[in-house]
Amino acid sequence: MARYFFHVQTDVRSTDLEGWEFDTPIEARSQAIATCGQMMRDAAEAFWGSRPWSVSVTNAVGLILWELSMDGYAAPAALDIA
Repeated sequence: MARYFFHVQTDVRSTDLEGWEFDTPIEARSQAIATCGQMMRDAAEAFWGSRPWSVSVTNAVGLILWELSMDGYAAPAALDIA
């Protein structure tokens, strides 16, 4: 099993010091996607209008393996919607 670290950037940076163990890189990438979805569900209102959020997945020596970036913005058509 390999250990992967999921570092989160929203308005603040959260460094994963413990990591997660997965049997395959595919499982680690799936967890990165699930982490992004959970972040947006947990703080949906904070997501809109903030800086882009990201999840960086690194290996045990700190090399970035994958990075997901999430950015949401209100288009002009949404400006009149409460």
